[in-house]
Amino acid sequence: MILGCDKLDLELCRKAGRKLYWKMQNLLWKDANKVQFIAYLDLRNSNSMIEKFIIDSKNKAYESIYLDRKGELASGLKPDFVFLRIFNFQGKEISKEHLSSISDDDIQRIYEILKKEIKN
Repeated sequence: MILGCDKLDLELCRKAGRKLYWKMQNLLWKDANKVQFIAYLDLRNSNSMIEKFIIDSKNKAYESIYLDRKGELASGLKPDFVFLRIFNFQGKEISKEHLSSISDDDIQRIYEILKKEIKN
């Protein structure tokens, strides 16, 4: 799973990412190590103050968020949304969507996609 966000959506990304990560860890408990969760922020055109805030927050919260300073992963990002993509074990994208939050219905739907992929 890859979760991408614009730099202005840091809090949305953090909340959605945490909820998604911890719920999947609980739901997939015995298979959780088979799923890689990656989150990134598009930091193109950011200034040093924004980047320092993000780095300080990241270090305090023990979060694994990649900082995309060149915008190499920016394709598909939309303001006020997180961009969630799920890939299978062969690297093929099997799901993608923009979410303004992560609901319990979203968690269940994502879990079903992952559970099905793990069984294959």
